[in-house]
Amino acid sequence: MVITEEFAEMLGVLLGDGCVCKYTTQGKHRCVVAFTGSFSEYWYYEQIVQPTFINEFGVVGSLHLRKDGTTRYQIYGESVARALLGFGVPLGRKHDACIPPAVVESGQVIPFIRGLYHAEGSVYRRYSKTYDRMKKIYDNLLVIQIRMKLPTLMHQLEKELPKLGIVPNRLSSKDGVYTLRITDQGMIRKFFEIIRSRFKTSPKQVFNLPQ
Repeated sequence: MVITEEFAEMLGVLLGDGCVCKYTTQGKHRCVVAFTGSFSEYWYYEQIVQPTFINEFGVVGSLHLRKDGTTRYQIYGESVARALLGFGVPLGRKHDACIPPAVVESGQVIPFIRGLYHAEGSVYRRYSKTYDRMKKIYDNLLVIQIRMKLPTLMHQLEKELPKLGIVPNRLSSKDGVYTLRITDQGMIRKFFEIIRSRFKTSPKQVFNLPQ
């Protein structure tokens, strides 16, 4: 299977906000690939993720907004689940994972990081906790952060970003959660120029990046 840019991005989202599960109902074994996002991400699943499954697997899946305000996209089928497991996506609860070797071999690391950032990344104004009873927020300084519990994947990300000319801070961990930040403003600009994230892109206004 050829790894397209869209497929690599979907794998990044899947390792962040998705899962591949097997369960039994009425004596029958079933497989489901499920994603859960925020209300505001509905358009992303409708325009980016769902078309990828249609193009790559010929399946539409079910996309809907849930009563709790989240977006849910799920695909039932053993063949789809088996294919994704073949790329190294964990079955069930994710305790660790890596960038799929096929993604690296196909040269599609950038869209994979784009998907991973979409799922587990954030961008915010830098702040300081040193002020009494309040935080000082620096309006002109930003921080990019990616945080998750998959150690192998996070260590790989720390090594892959410099290959793209994006130098992050040192990877940190606490209570099993790994955090990678980019605080150098030039590196943040480069991250958005190279990764071209589709979501969490407020810095476009700050850096006046093209839409």
